[in-house]
Amino acid sequence: MARWIRITVGPLPATVLLLPLLFAGSLGAAFAFVNSLFQPDHSAAERWADLRAATVLLGWVMAAGLGVGALWIAVLASPATLKRTRNRWWLVAGLFVGLLAAGRWFWLMASRAHNYDLLTWGVWFILLGGPLALGSHYLVQLLRR
Repeated sequence: MARWIRITVGPLPATVLLLPLLFAGSLGAAFAFVNSLFQPDHSAAERWADLRAATVLLGWVMAAGLGVGALWIAVLASPATLKRTRNRWWLVAGLFVGLLAAGRWFWLMASRAHNYDLLTWGVWFILLGGPLALGSHYLVQLLRR
């Protein structure tokens, strides 16, 4: 029973609600980047800036996807199996990168350039609070000997 609660609070909301939107947005960013490559009036510096921006965006999307995947593995596997496996450090890296991506999102929301209302913060805490807490829990568990 506790596993179903962990699934419902942790990776399920991120998988069902956030990942499809992230991947759709990254696909749009990739299309925009390809389009900007073939604009005749763009200089090499502008193309390089577009490449950097698209690469950073796609990197954060991949980090979020990796984090959700690692969280699914951590939730579905037994604790004894997680500590015994030789690939435990890959799981630690995946959880860490996912936590970093979610933390970066909250950091961007809190920056002075944006002014989000309380409802927006509440929605994001509902969607990312569980995965952040559960990912942190499993990361600590995996780092303990």
